[in-house]
Amino acid sequence: MTETHSLDQIRSTGFQYTPTPEECSCPIHREGQPVTAPLGLRFAERVHIEAIPRHVAGAIYEAHHSYMDDVPRTNLVHHGLCYQDQLLGAITWRYPLIRSLEYDGTRFEGDEIVEAARICIGVDFPNLASAALARSMERFVRRHGRRRGVRLLLTFVRADFDGSMIKALRDKGWHCAGKTDPGQAGNRPDKQIREQPKWRFLCEVPAESDREQASLGRWSP
Repeated sequence: MTETHSLDQIRSTGFQYTPTPEECSCPIHREGQPVTAPLGLRFAERVHIEAIPRHVAGAIYEAHHSYMDDVPRTNLVHHGLCYQDQLLGAITWRYPLIRSLEYDGTRFEGDEIVEAARICIGVDFPNLASAALARSMERFVRRHGRRRGVRLLLTFVRADFDGSMIKALRDKGWHCAGKTDPGQAGNRPDKQIREQPKWRFLCEVPAESDREQASLGRWSP
């Protein structure tokens, strides 16, 4: 049985955003500081997703990801997170480096699981990460998930974070499935973040027949 944890006591921190130095030349800031929406203004309908090359995603992560500045291995597609046709962040969808995973009594093999990794926003834009993940998730499942036989989506949230992203994950059908044990990966360079626990979130991908009957609110932003 999957263990579910309460997140009510987690401290709030920023979500994958680092202040932008004036000399930043990443793809987001190459032409200056992008325009963002002030808190309280409805903007989700103006958020869209575009496929971007590996080197563009890598440049965004190197400049703005708070603890993982490289591009994931075994990646499938990189999504650019855009607002009013401006590139503001990136998400990489990848096969996780695991052989299998059990969730709610069902075993999922490694090639049936895809992780939303390096969710990175390069501007100070409250709630953009949650709106962008919702659109990115729907696009990935529609364009890649079914033909690749993806049955389960996976992502990790730092255990010292609480905010709109967690609410967005819950609203889109994700469930907290426990906390990871800290520890370095033996086959990869050491990273300080691996010494910190992270919440594991999972989301089952419905079959095509189920998707037709599912609420549009779950699978559309």
